[in-house]
Amino acid sequence: MEHSHIKRLFGKYLSGKAGQEEQHAVEQWYDRLEKRAPVQLSPEREKALEAAIWQRLEPRLVKRRRPFRRYAYISAAAASVALIITAGILFTMRNKSKTAAAPQFQDYVTGIGERKRLTLQDGTIIALNSATRLRIYTHNANARRVEITDGEAFFKVQHDPAHPFIIRSGSVTTRVLGTSFNIRAYKRLEELYVSVQEGKVQVLDSLRTLGVLGKQQKLVFNQRLKTWSIQGFDGEAAAWQQGKLLFKNTSFREMALLMQQNYGIYITAADDRVRQQKFTASVPVSLSAIKAAEVLASIHQFKIKQRRDTITLYR
Repeated sequence: MEHSHIKRLFGKYLSGKAGQEEQHAVEQWYDRLEKRAPVQLSPEREKALEAAIWQRLEPRLVKRRRPFRRYAYISAAAASVALIITAGILFTMRNKSKTAAAPQFQDYVTGIGERKRLTLQDGTIIALNSATRLRIYTHNANARRVEITDGEAFFKVQHDPAHPFIIRSGSVTTRVLGTSFNIRAYKRLEELYVSVQEGKVQVLDSLRTLGVLGKQQKLVFNQRLKTWSIQGFDGEAAAWQQGKLLFKNTSFREMALLMQQNYGIYITAADDRVRQQKFTASVPVSLSAIKAAEVLASIHQFKIKQRRDTITLYR
């Protein structure tokens, strides 16, 4: 195709004056360009290449003082090449912008009292507890990545040594190959829990490895003090999947948050004696909010006073 024709064709297309056949020809060119595998360049290399292209084109685009026909032809040909390169650059930048803007993750959210179960493409199962926000990253060739931005989730990860499963929860990272475990990472709780049912997981923060957990072990990480301990457990981490809200020597603050997350009620304390109480109980999540509060109060010999969605515990 002659350079003058290419120049006219792209000029008409960009100005909206091209006919149907001309539009089709240009769009086919764009389609062919889009199907080519993109060349990955660093920002520095990309700028250097762009500068080199324009350094070669610029002298040919400068208007000659002597209007010989030969130089006019070269100038027109160079201009048409510049037009094609410009169109290609605009196309590349347009698609790069679309790629950058396209979401590379999927968010999942559960409301108060709601639970959700997900099955990933690799067969990994994720169960979300009440009031949880979870983000699954969808484009990563080397690893499977998930982030718990708030809440609690149980994972049953399919074994794949070539693609480790990595979960980020606040400043703590849990790395696994294939296992079953639970992570509780509510933002309003001071302590974060990683509890392993089967297999092994490695738990890290931004500076070091906190521990390697085996079956029936849990790591308790204090998010404020940055301290941690590894303990044994007897299955309480999975109780919520069986329809139970389990408290085991739980502080008032944590108990109140979990009651709010599961039943939508606010628990307050009438005095310091209630606030210093440790709570141990198993409460079915199927109960109404007031019934759940009554069970908890009865076990610990408290009385309750309700006002709208707030329940106060007192002796």
